[in-house]
Amino acid sequence: MERNTQHTNLSFAIGIPTLNRADLLGQALIKYIYDFPDISIYVLDNGNQELPNFAKIGRPVYIIKSEKNIGVGPSWNVLCRKIYENHENALILNDDIYLGKKTADINNLIEKKSSQFITATPDWCAFIINKSIFENVGPFDECFFPAYYEDNSYAYRMKLKGVSHLRTPYLNPEIYRVSQTIEKDKSLFDYRTKNKQLYLEMWGGLPEREKFTKPFNKP
Repeated sequence: MERNTQHTNLSFAIGIPTLNRADLLGQALIKYIYDFPDISIYVLDNGNQELPNFAKIGRPVYIIKSEKNIGVGPSWNVLCRKIYENHENALILNDDIYLGKKTADINNLIEKKSSQFITATPDWCAFIINKSIFENVGPFDECFFPAYYEDNSYAYRMKLKGVSHLRTPYLNPEIYRVSQTIEKDKSLFDYRTKNKQLYLEMWGGLPEREKFTKPFNKP
């Protein structure tokens, strides 16, 4: 059981969804437990992997197991909701990166840009989302399984809500391996085409060319 004392007065916690890349994730976690000594780390395992037992070195990482791959959008939702139980901000990271920042670095960024959604450039390999933004815009779309276009859809929904989106190289990872787990699985490759069509139907245009202000142009 987690001790609530770990979370007191901390402005953020870390969430990492992972799918069949325990090798890369393990390398990053070894560094994160020293970079963020007082920060809770939640890992959503979509692949029933054998993950390191960090409790042995006195720094547990909380593992959330999924019986099947629920996809990127749902994974972000699970992690954010868990983090918001005790924190105001969620720092969501890919499993194939090493961020290379310390607790003070993230806290300073949050304090300066607390009202903004903050992502790395050019993609969402690392992002910070405040609880108030999540509640205002709503959860990430879960229809884009297993991945692709869930980030575009959320960016557009934030735009419709007037939420500021800051893309900053300050959040770019020190190590970015681009494991492309999904693309390497040829059985899942067609989902990109499917989700592209779904996005077009949902918003009336592809990213930066959307026409609808409601999903599927419904009132």
